[in-house]
Amino acid sequence: MIYLLDALIYFLAWAFQGFTGFGAGIFIVGVLSLFHDPREVVVSSALVNLVGVFSLIFVGLRRAKPDFRVLLPLIGGSVPGIIAGTKILFAVEKETLRLLIGVFILLLGVYDLGVQRGVLSKIALRRSLHTGLFFGFVGGFFAGLVGIGGPPPVVYLNQVVKNVEVFKLTLNFFFASNIIVRTLSYLLEGGIGSFDPLLIIPAPLSVPAGVFAGMFLFRSIEEGSFKTIVSLSVFVIGVFLVLREIVW
Repeated sequence: MIYLLDALIYFLAWAFQGFTGFGAGIFIVGVLSLFHDPREVVVSSALVNLVGVFSLIFVGLRRAKPDFRVLLPLIGGSVPGIIAGTKILFAVEKETLRLLIGVFILLLGVYDLGVQRGVLSKIALRRSLHTGLFFGFVGGFFAGLVGIGGPPPVVYLNQVVKNVEVFKLTLNFFFASNIIVRTLSYLLEGGIGSFDPLLIIPAPLSVPAGVFAGMFLFRSIEEGSFKTIVSLSVFVIGVFLVLREIVW
């Protein structure tokens, strides 16, 4: 019965990412960690999420091309971030760290919403090598540590990439590289013992189904509204992570 719940969570999480371009890993880790060993969820969900990002990339390439000028610095920064986060993953208890990360993501969502609504436009992010490397590193560090690396690069791309199709495709190219590096890092750090193959079984059906459901909804949203929805989604994810640590 528990694996039917896994399938439902995969579907709903990837419907969300099919719609916004991000967020599936956050909800998968956040919810399934309540029912499975958190380290097993973090490690095993990396392979689950590969199914989703490749599904999004396959469909997205028919409509747009990734922006490699912002993608490559993000990837470059994420690699050392993932390595650092992975080393901590297998060395420390992370309850306080997860709470702090949740607060950081919540505030990041508030900031991005302010930029998108014009209130904080004077301090909006600008496309640059150093900014891309920084947000890539932070995202990679969070991903390696707790499997939640999307919001920092999401906010950066939401402010520097105007076309929403390019935004989603570039973001999921980043996620693909991120997941591959994470998986290799887990293996090198001895994380194979935390891999649960039963967590993978529901993915081939439930994940692509969720992706296509989310992308169907995405087609009905205007570009300006979509960017605001992205900001609100980052904020909601931060709230979810904070409440999860405080309440559960």
